[in-house]
Amino acid sequence: MRCEPHPITGAVYQEMEDGLVNVEDKERGKSGIFKWDGSYVEGDLTQADVHFLRFIGGPVMRAEKDLFWSFMPPTEEFVNAAVGAASTRDTMNSSDSEADAAKKQRPKMIAPYKPDPGMDTEDGKRSSAHIPQEFFVNNDRKPEAVPEVYKKKSPYPGGPKRVNVARFHERRYHDLEVEHIWKKTWQMVCREDDLPEVGDNMLYQIADLEYIVVRTGESEFHAYPNACPHRGRRICEHDGKKATHFRCPFHGWSWGIDGKMKDLTCEWDFPGVRQAEGDLTKVQTATWAGFVFINPDPDGESFEDYAGDEMIAHYERSRLQERYKMLHVGKVVKCNWKLIQEAFLEAYHSIATHPQLLLSGGDLAEARYDVFGNWGRLGHINASASSPQRGIVLPKEATLDAFRMMADFNKGYLKGLIGDEVEEYSDIELVEQTFNNLFPNFSPWGGWARIVYRFRPNGNNPDEAIFDTMLLAPWPKDKPKPPAAKLHMLEPDQHWVDYEDLGTLGRIFDQDTANVTQVHKGLKTKNPPHVVYGAYQESIIRAFHDRYEKRLGLEEGE
Repeated sequence: MRCEPHPITGAVYQEMEDGLVNVEDKERGKSGIFKWDGSYVEGDLTQADVHFLRFIGGPVMRAEKDLFWSFMPPTEEFVNAAVGAASTRDTMNSSDSEADAAKKQRPKMIAPYKPDPGMDTEDGKRSSAHIPQEFFVNNDRKPEAVPEVYKKKSPYPGGPKRVNVARFHERRYHDLEVEHIWKKTWQMVCREDDLPEVGDNMLYQIADLEYIVVRTGESEFHAYPNACPHRGRRICEHDGKKATHFRCPFHGWSWGIDGKMKDLTCEWDFPGVRQAEGDLTKVQTATWAGFVFINPDPDGESFEDYAGDEMIAHYERSRLQERYKMLHVGKVVKCNWKLIQEAFLEAYHSIATHPQLLLSGGDLAEARYDVFGNWGRLGHINASASSPQRGIVLPKEATLDAFRMMADFNKGYLKGLIGDEVEEYSDIELVEQTFNNLFPNFSPWGGWARIVYRFRPNGNNPDEAIFDTMLLAPWPKDKPKPPAAKLHMLEPDQHWVDYEDLGTLGRIFDQDTANVTQVHKGLKTKNPPHVVYGAYQESIIRAFHDRYEKRLGLEEGE
């Protein structure tokens, strides 16, 4: 049975049968029983942390699967090597599981909430636990390996921003998004490994738009609207393998996978049509870091210009193109797509939404936020050793020690996966796990993190989103990769922990999606009818909405 102290109150949460949780606050001499969803049942303690109740008494995976996602072996072949290399040998014995070893690395951190007073810096107000990134750069044990882009910073200017709640649920905003975002921006469709052979094709859907994306050569991809030039019938109804052509089932018109028209049945009845509009309309495509992108706007800028030099450079040494897609899972969530994306564009929510993380780490109030054009970088060079909202602020030297310990731990684990290649990397690169975002909806994490997020509207319903995530595991250069994992869609009423290969990430997702569905409902009755985003910790969200307004032609905050 699960049992943990709360990281702030110290109250002990004990799992009971039938989804009940007993909460005992010895300091106050009170206790109570709650359902895992937060409902009070009985006792003189009548309030409890809903997210910690979920963590203790809610749906969960088997213990052997409840592993930190970043250290999950990519295949069974790597289980022993990776776990053995990652273990800290002075604290882990041969009978320990990886999860047990992780728990031994730090004592549980319990301290009452204290307001973070913040501090003044040359860049503006920051948390009281803020440490200039130059400190870590200057103290890296392999300074020559630190990429120049890692030394850059670009905090987004401006103060708190207010946004009308209507843009999260009114259909007119959705319609504007289709015209000015989904038809005119670069969007990630899939991994190159998802279409391994010439002719392999898949359907990419966004709102009510649909495109055929096909591999046409060793490193070449084309995309076309999934509509016959004749009468608009969908050409393909399913993904396909090794296609040599596409054929419309209505009247038999056909095209090569290069989009060139082959057969125009009864061509005598369509004089000049083959030459004028017989070919499929090509959509802009691009590949980057093993991903395939499309941009339906024929006049749109190149992907490289859109992403920007900083984004391209930041991922260069991570070599995402060499990663193995070990997992791909998605779900329809009952909220607007922007709301669920915003939950992953700030670390500010960690102290309230993911309290279990505070038992062994900080509250992420000192996380860094940068915006470079269309790309936002969150969590860069972050040690997470302090918890300023509980009055725990470590000196710089102690934080550096923790930072180096994480680098050494990650290095040991990665060595079991990629061998001596790990010696190329600096401390900063070994610790780096930024969770970034390329406007409008693509979030590949940086460094050695594995996560890739994507957020889309569910068809034309502004009240529902499709959220899917990939895990891209490090993989040896000299070994052929297994086939890329297929997208597995959970049912809307399933919990993320039902997909056990997500590891601890499943429990994080269940907490996050529990929030955003309630946010979506709350916004419809919110008064005053606007959302307020903070100056720094929510600056990437502010930047998103500034770009959103510009593309849709909206007034400030409209």
